[in-house]
Amino acid sequence: MNIPDQIISIAVSCIISAGGVGAIIICVVKFTVSSMADALSKKYELKLNKELECYKKSVEHKIYISRTRFDTEFELYRKLSKSFTNMVKEVSQLFPGFTKDTRDDYEKYKNQYDKAVEVFIEAQDELYASAPFISEQMYTAFMEIKGLCKLQLSDFEDFRLRSDAESYRKECIIEFKDAYKRTHEINKRFDELIMLMRDYISRLDVIE
Repeated sequence: MNIPDQIISIAVSCIISAGGVGAIIICVVKFTVSSMADALSKKYELKLNKELECYKKSVEHKIYISRTRFDTEFELYRKLSKSFTNMVKEVSQLFPGFTKDTRDDYEKYKNQYDKAVEVFIEAQDELYASAPFISEQMYTAFMEIKGLCKLQLSDFEDFRLRSDAESYRKECIIEFKDAYKRTHEINKRFDELIMLMRDYISRLDVIE
């Protein structure tokens, strides 16, 4: 008997000993069902593990505080946002990105400058008063914007208010153009700061 015949003979013997073709079919079905159940179980387990990981990350991401502290911090950031919005708005008008006014009108510029200085001081005072209660990252971001606004006020004095402003602008034309570019940088930094505050506040969760 050659090898193929031997294999067929062994297969037939197995079928007979297992109770015929029906028994083989039952075994196949049982094996298939068992495999499917095992696959579904593993898939469900994987899904549960993923959901658990997502939940753990969301919990770790949260900052749990009391209602009193939440109300206090919310009001603090609301005031900071308002004062810095006013400062950025007024300072941006000193060197507006949409136009470059070359006229010399001291009274007009002096009024602009005085208003910008007023809101700058208000924002600065609000930041210093809030400093102990905000994160170092947040405080640094506020300080950087304040620093850029202070540069704008200083440049505006030189380029618009000093007696030789016109000749000074011609001598420092690059610095004059940089002041206008800085307006864009201030607004960009402030937008980023607003996003940072929004993200922080969204992570606060009140413990009732």
